Amino acid sequence: MSSNPTINPTPKLPPRTKSPEKTAPVQKSPPVKILGKYRILKKIGSGGMGTVFLAEHMELDRVVALKVLPVSKATNPILVKRFKAEARAAANLKHQNIVTVYEAGEADGRFYIALEYIEGQDILVILRKEGILSVKRTVDIVLQTAEALQHAYQQNIVHRDIKPSNLLIDTDEVVKLTDMGLARTMDDSAQTGITRDGTTVGTVDYMSPEQARDSKAADIRSDLYSLGCTWYQMLTLKVPFGKGSMTNKLNAHASQPPPDPRALNDKVPESIVAVMHRMLAKNPEDRYQTPQDLIDDLETVSLKQRNVSDDVLSGVSGKKKRERSSGSSSSKKR
Repeated sequence: MSSNPTINPTPKLPPRTKSPEKTAPVQKSPPVKILGKYRILKKIGSGGMGTVFLAEHMELDRVVALKVLPVSKATNPILVKRFKAEARAAANLKHQNIVTVYEAGEADGRFYIALEYIEGQDILVILRKEGILSVKRTVDIVLQTAEALQHAYQQNIVHRDIKPSNLLIDTDEVVKLTDMGLARTMDDSAQTGITRDGTTVGTVDYMSPEQARDSKAADIRSDLYSLGCTWYQMLTLKVPFGKGSMTNKLNAHASQPPPDPRALNDKVPESIVAVMHRMLAKNPEDRYQTPQDLIDDLETVSLKQRNVSDDVLSGVSGKKKRERSSGSSSSKKR
C-alpha cells in the first residue's frame, strides 16, 4: 500500500459509544440434557440423518446410543419418513451381528431412535488408524456381515448402504451392522418408497450398477456387491472405482471389470480374489444369489497363496450352484 497520504485516505470515524445492548454476548440455547425418558450424557457422532448421543434410559438404567433427528429437519417429510424407516426396518431384526433397535419415539418435537450402544469403532476409522487389514481378519468381517445380511434377507429386508462406516467392530471383534436408514422391505415398497423417481439411494463408491439405475431395483445381491467393494477397500485402502466424478464412478461400476486387489496387496490369495470378483459381477445373476451362498464359500475358502479351490473358481465363472441358487429364496434358515 502506498505511503502517499493522498491515495486511499482512511476516513475518520466518529468515536464509538459504548452500548451494553450491542456488546453483550449472544445467549445460546442450552444443550438438551433430557429427551423424553433419556438423559443425554455426551455426543458421540453425527451424520446426514442426525446426531448420535450416549444416553441413559432413566427408568431402565440402560445405556444406549440415541440417534436424534435435528429439529430443523423434523419438518422435512422425506427425512422424517427415512428416519422412521430405519427404526421400522430394524425393529424385527434380532441378530448378534446387527445393532439392536430398542425403540423409536418423539419428545419435545424431536424424533429419536434408541439403539444398542457398541463399544468399538467402525471399519473406516480402523482402516485410517491401522492401514490394510490382514486377509484372515477381512474374511472374518465379511463372513459376519454376510451372516447379518442373511438374517435380513430372511426378513425380506435389503440394507442398500453397506460400506465400511456402517460396519462396527466391538471390543470382542464382533461385527455389528448399523444404519438401516436406507433399508427397504422388499414386499412393501410403497410404504418405504423414500426417494423420488429417478434418484439413487446409497453411497456411490459401493453402489451396484442396478442400484445406481434404480434404487428400488436393489435386492440382496446389491448388498453383496457393496460388501465386495468394502472387502476390496479393507485389503487395499482403496475403493474399486474411486477415480473421477460421480458420473465417472457410476460408469466404471457399470462397465469396467473389477480390479484385482493383488495389484496393491500381494498377500491376497487367488481364492479370495475369485470370491470377491463373483460378488462384484456386473450382472446380479452372476453374483452369489444369497448371503448363505457366500457364507458357504467363505467357510471353505483357502487362505493359502497358491491353493485355489476349483469350486470357488468355477463359481466365479457362473458354473457353480445354479440349481441351488434358483431355489434358495425360501431355504437356508440359520
